[in-house]
Amino acid sequence: MSKSDSGLFQGTLGSTYENSTSKETSYTDRGIEVPKHIQDALVQLKKPGDYIKSDVGGYSMTDTSIMSKETGVEFAKVSVGSETYLIRGDAKGTVIPESLMKKIETNNGTLDFHSHPHNDDLVPSLSDRKVMSSLKRATGQAYSTIVTPNGRTCLFNENGVIEIGTVLNKISDARKQALIELFGGK
Repeated sequence: MSKSDSGLFQGTLGSTYENSTSKETSYTDRGIEVPKHIQDALVQLKKPGDYIKSDVGGYSMTDTSIMSKETGVEFAKVSVGSETYLIRGDAKGTVIPESLMKKIETNNGTLDFHSHPHNDDLVPSLSDRKVMSSLKRATGQAYSTIVTPNGRTCLFNENGVIEIGTVLNKISDARKQALIELFGGK
């Protein structure tokens, strides 16, 4: 049984794309420099299941989108109290470690968002929906967000898609220019 079909309550999130889908071209491969804080995070997140802790507000959807584009794998961000955790998955999904799932359940934490590693992969997988169903029962959290390498977002719940959008750009002009270079556009 593949991870994306397991629906384990340990927190298995999964992509809806087949394994044969090619990896998105990374920014590094395109000659675009990735922001230093993202490079630093990726050095610490080398293999599936690795996670790092940050203060609330650490690691945005934009950061996670860039990480997925660079690596071709999923990432998930969860919050528990005043701490957030960024977890590395693989090309098929992210398993939230059991210890973090217990913290989420015990302290009414949240699955803030997770990434899918392919552009426009906005459909929550069966595993994504099962995790939301479990979180709803355990903590009351009813919805979460998926972000893709091209900055698209999907608000979803245990039943599927609620709303499709894009990463919000409430940022400085300098940061906006850097993101335009990364994502393209005007």
